[in-house]
Amino acid sequence: MRQTDRKTTEGRRHAYNVGARRDGRTPARLRGPARGGLWQRWASACPWGQGWETASCLPRQDHRHDFLPPGDPWVPVGAEAQWAGISLLVLALALLTLPWALVRRPRRLLVVSTALSAVAMADLGLATLRSGLGGEVVLAVGGLLTTVVLALLPLVLYLSLAVVASGWDKPAAVLLALASPPVALFYSIGSYDARPWYEAVSGASVLLAGAWLVARSVRRPSTTAASQTYEGVPTA
Repeated sequence: MRQTDRKTTEGRRHAYNVGARRDGRTPARLRGPARGGLWQRWASACPWGQGWETASCLPRQDHRHDFLPPGDPWVPVGAEAQWAGISLLVLALALLTLPWALVRRPRRLLVVSTALSAVAMADLGLATLRSGLGGEVVLAVGGLLTTVVLALLPLVLYLSLAVVASGWDKPAAVLLALASPPVALFYSIGSYDARPWYEAVSGASVLLAGAWLVARSVRRPSTTAASQTYEGVPTA
């Protein structure tokens, strides 16, 4: 059984070397078209809906292509790190408004947790962006502390907001929790290394959460105005 596993692993490593570069060396950067990082890493090598145990797909699953956070040894694929870094910076800004979007008067602990999560997210986003621009690993300013904070605090924050939020505001917090790192571990690890297209799951969760909050913010004023109009109608 061990011999079979060893042969399988060696075969996959060989597929990585062949798929990454024919001369057997790992390239400094695997280039792709000027599109989003998710598309660059997976679309050409691991088409959606097809088998992922192929010689072209296995190299892209290797953890040396992961970029959140990038770590040595690291082989960038196109501009994936730049897109991820920009996304994290934008998400950090949006995160600062989350408690007030879900709770009218958030408690101080929620506000502090949100601020810490946003700072850590911005720190990692900037490090990822700089790594992508320079083609080499740039560590976050907070180092290991940034990684630990992002691994634990946002999930606790989202679950806490899901508890204290009212009614139909709760799904937004739940969707954000599905995209948090501890939950993402359940769908981001495949049979080899990274599961192809796993970023689409977390990205879709964040987009749905944002769309849900926007829809709720649009509907809430109209509902309030309608109730005030109804209360102002004189009754017999």
